[in-house]
Amino acid sequence: MDNLSELVRGGTLCLSKAGVAVGGTTSKIKILAPNGAGVDFAINGKLYHKAEGDDIFTLTGAALTALYSTIYLLCLNASGTASVVRGSDVLTASVALGVPLYWPTPAASTCPIAAVRIDAGADAFTPGTTALTGGTVTATYYDLFAVPDAPIVAAP
Repeated sequence: MDNLSELVRGGTLCLSKAGVAVGGTTSKIKILAPNGAGVDFAINGKLYHKAEGDDIFTLTGAALTALYSTIYLLCLNASGTASVVRGSDVLTASVALGVPLYWPTPAASTCPIAAVRIDAGADAFTPGTTALTGGTVTATYYDLFAVPDAPIVAAP
């Protein structure tokens, strides 16, 4: 080829809307793609597919202190195995005042397909145990093409 600069190489991104939502187990997250067929994604230039399903992602890590917020990045690897990466914790009131809530960095060889922002209310949020609905927890879901380049700096 004469013009190698026109070649696209690599690329890790989500190609279709994942439609993540609270799972049948209310402490887990499901893929409920609007197309009914699941989610298509690329890792390092290779294409993959994950069928929609219930209870695919389980949030992990230490408890989120009451009145704090964090972002969990929901990722898939080439075999469709789910993983979660947690961001830094920031006082929810501070985010509303413009303090940045940064997106976490995905692990190598995974594709971030979605994220969930958790705002713990008057009670702490325990990942994998606390329900994502009801109580004082607010969960905001994001379908992603890639990790956004700017942090969240306001209420959901």
